[in-house]
Amino acid sequence: MMDMEKKYGDGNYREFSIHDAPNFLGSEDLDSFLTMAEKQKIILHEIEAVRATEEDPHIPGYENIKLYPGKSIIKKYQSRNILTTVFPIHDDEYLKKLGAEWYQMKHAFKQQPIDRIQYYFGDKIALYFAFLGFYTIALLPPAMIGIIYFVTSWESMYREAIFSVFNLIWATLFLEAWKRYNAELSFRWGTTDIVSSKFEEPRANFYGTIGRNVVTGKPEPVYPKWKRVARFYGVTVPVVAFWLVVAFYVMLGYFYLQALADKKYENDKSWFNMGVLYLPTAIYAIIIGVVNTIYRSVAKKLNDWENHRLQSSYDNHFIIKLILFDFVNCFISLFYVAFYLQDMTLLRSHLAALLITQQVIGQIKEAMVPFIFMRRRKRQVDELLKKTSTVEKVEYYNNEVDDGLQKQVNLETTMDDYEGTLDDYLEMFLQFGYVFLFSSAFPLAAVWALLNNVTEIRSDAFKMCKVFRRPFAETASNIGAWQLAFELISVMAVITNCALIGMNPEVKKLLPTDITPVNTVLIFVLVEHIILAVKFAVAYFIPDTPKWVQVELARVAFKSKQALHKERLDASTAKRLKVQQMMSKDMAKQTSF
Repeated sequence: MMDMEKKYGDGNYREFSIHDAPNFLGSEDLDSFLTMAEKQKIILHEIEAVRATEEDPHIPGYENIKLYPGKSIIKKYQSRNILTTVFPIHDDEYLKKLGAEWYQMKHAFKQQPIDRIQYYFGDKIALYFAFLGFYTIALLPPAMIGIIYFVTSWESMYREAIFSVFNLIWATLFLEAWKRYNAELSFRWGTTDIVSSKFEEPRANFYGTIGRNVVTGKPEPVYPKWKRVARFYGVTVPVVAFWLVVAFYVMLGYFYLQALADKKYENDKSWFNMGVLYLPTAIYAIIIGVVNTIYRSVAKKLNDWENHRLQSSYDNHFIIKLILFDFVNCFISLFYVAFYLQDMTLLRSHLAALLITQQVIGQIKEAMVPFIFMRRRKRQVDELLKKTSTVEKVEYYNNEVDDGLQKQVNLETTMDDYEGTLDDYLEMFLQFGYVFLFSSAFPLAAVWALLNNVTEIRSDAFKMCKVFRRPFAETASNIGAWQLAFELISVMAVITNCALIGMNPEVKKLLPTDITPVNTVLIFVLVEHIILAVKFAVAYFIPDTPKWVQVELARVAFKSKQALHKERLDASTAKRLKVQQMMSKDMAKQTSF
């Protein structure tokens, strides 16, 4: 199964099957019936369906490379560099039209062509860009209020509290509104009811002894669950814990360097000394990125070793590993300043420095560097084609490919692989944390995030069109585990902001002078619970699916039920007529005698 639904003859969405293709609406013309993304999906499905059996102990011609039963042969070829890469080439004509209305800065404040992105790149990538655009628009209200707070001189104990409460409620409204928009997109693209994981085929790199799926009855690799659990708790958990300790000591090293800089340069307020004072924070932001990159490779190896059966399970476990470490690595210093040192001035400057530095580094790494490398690769390919004789090119391509396509293939072969949406979502997740976890300390965080995201949309779009190879399309009905991750951050934001407000000396003056510290904590815990109750009430009373989508889904279900009833009735009628015909023949024979 390919997790691909198309409109059936009865008007309902059904799982697409090659063998049942004639019964789907519009299947007479496959060019218009299937999107570019769906055509890729079918091709990839067929490629990865070629798996080793017990009769294939090794790769032909490579006696030392063992093939495990059920393992994808193509993936094995790639892992041993026998086959370097498999990728679909870009459609230059379509991509030129898409890029003209997508990544050019003159369209920076226009809506993205989400449906065209989905048609070309598939659901998963289109959903990421839809989320990024929706999140960017949602940053406008907190950014505008943050600017007002910055330019006005209103000093009050209520200032931080009002802004924090607004941000917390707004974060909830944003996440609920996104779920509704996500439901609209899923319905529009026919991915609302994608296949259950019980019927999902094993991922290409999953290995094990050949067995049978208890649901479908098809042969597939089987791997004992206890082995995966033992690997997770015996190796993965200790390794991740070790890296969390590394992150903690990196943070302590940063504060040690910052203390040395403060001691030596704090008294002299020259521009040079001010720059030196912020240098440890900039270095720390760079180190955070380096450590995150190293840990990512470790986490990927651990995830591969755990041998998850389903791609969805593999992705979710990898996301959890990255979120856990990156959250600690990026935010531990902020929690240390906020709740151990309890220095709001330092928290504000430290948060601003971390957010801005990481965004500047990210823009350089994601926009400028890929563009430079792309131009360099293009020149190298042009020089290579000039040096290659016409005879050599004809022999290499068997005289079946024109020069333009040869150049395109050579150019795209030198491009980088697109590693998926994980890094992009992780970047937005961390930014969401910087904006909302400590919103009372730095109201301008939303402004910086908004400015970054306006360019982020265009730079990511440019990379998809010009820098990366075209990825195979993937099916998705939502943003998966990232929805829960953002919701958890919004819950944590309530706790952290209530705690920050509770530690404000001006707020403490409102309380009776004879109140005990325990009672003070209880009061702010009560306030926090009230805000959480409001937050959960808002989330509960806002339906995840718009009314019109619910009506359409109900109508589809009703029509499907009617069609099924009609099929059964027709089958029953046909069977009854057949019985009647047989009885008539028998009676005719008896009468003739």
